[in-house]
Amino acid sequence: MFSAPPGLVNNSNPEVVMRLAHRLLLALLIVVVDTAAFMLPLAALLLAYVLLARPAWFRDGVERLYRGAAR
Repeated sequence: MFSAPPGLVNNSNPEVVMRLAHRLLLALLIVVVDTAAFMLPLAALLLAYVLLARPAWFRDGVERLYRGAAR
């Protein structure tokens, strides 16, 4: 593992050193936020919005996609 040069790190100052409990709490918070953000079914919400609201931008996109396709 790489280490910093001897004069660069000041382990005697408690404000500089992040304690293990703080690192664990930060890691747990990151995991919880990540899980909460990606548990939301975004594709299903978008599909429900398109089915219920029938936005013009979706119809225009489909028309552009199939403009050159033979019927």
